[in-house]
Amino acid sequence: MFYYEMHAHTNAASLCSLVAPEDYIKFYVDRGYSGMVITDHFYHGNTSVDRSLPWEIFIDEFCEGYYRAKREAEKYDFTVLFGFEQKFNNGTDEYIVLGISPEWLREHPEIRDMKRVEFFKYIRAAGGYVIQAHPFRVCYYISDIRLSVDYVDAIEVLNIGHNDRYSRQAYEYAKNLGIPMTGGSDVHSLENREVVSGVALQKKVSTIEELIEEIKSGRAIPAPLDRFESVKNMPLERNLELDAYKLTDEGLVLTFDPFCEK
Repeated sequence: MFYYEMHAHTNAASLCSLVAPEDYIKFYVDRGYSGMVITDHFYHGNTSVDRSLPWEIFIDEFCEGYYRAKREAEKYDFTVLFGFEQKFNNGTDEYIVLGISPEWLREHPEIRDMKRVEFFKYIRAAGGYVIQAHPFRVCYYISDIRLSVDYVDAIEVLNIGHNDRYSRQAYEYAKNLGIPMTGGSDVHSLENREVVSGVALQKKVSTIEELIEEIKSGRAIPAPLDRFESVKNMPLERNLELDAYKLTDEGLVLTFDPFCEK
C-alpha cells in the first residue's frame, strides 16, 4: 500500500500551524508515506496571509507553504500536491479542495466571497473536487454543524486531529450518502505526533488528478487501516444535544449548544 496525507497545515500560511513546510517531508518519509497534500487555511479561514494584499500577491504568499514543501520533497522519493481548506464567512464548516492550481486561484478573485452552492458548482466546473472535512466536530467556538449534502464529492471520515466519535458519525453519514471517504491528520504540530492519517492506495500517484481518480473510484481507503476499522466498529452515539434541524439553500444546518457535549 502507498500512503498519502490529505490534511496538513504549514506555518507559512496557516496561523494555527507550528510546522515549517520543509519539516513535514522527512517526517512523513520516515513513516512510510509516499506523499501528502498541503491544505492551508484559505481566505476566510485561519490564514496568516494578509487579506488586504492585492489578490495575486495574496495567492502567491498563500501558496508559499506548498512551494517550499515541494522543493524539499525533491530530495526524496516523495510527492507534494496542492490543495486548500475552504471556509465561508458565515459558518465554521470547512472543506478540502483538490484539483485547483495556484495559477487558477490567481486568475479567479471572484471566488473570494462566493457562498457555498455557487462556490462548489464553480469549483467543480473548473475540475475541482470537494471533500467536507471533520463534518461532526464539536468545539466551543462552533455553533452549528452544516452538512452540504448535495454539493460535496467525498467526506473526511477519519480525522486524527479530533475525537473518534466525530469520525464515527462522519463514517455513518458518508456510508448513508454512498459517497467516497477519506482520512486526514489535520496536523498543525509534529510534537507528540505518534499517529498520522490520510488515504491508502494500491498504487503510487504523482498528480492531483491521479489522486482524485483514486478517491472517486473508491479505491482510496482512510488510513491508518486499523484506526479506520476501529472507528467503523464503534457504537454510534448521539454526542450532541441538537436544538434544531434546518434545511437551507446552503445545506442542512444542525444547531446545538456546544457546551452540551456528552
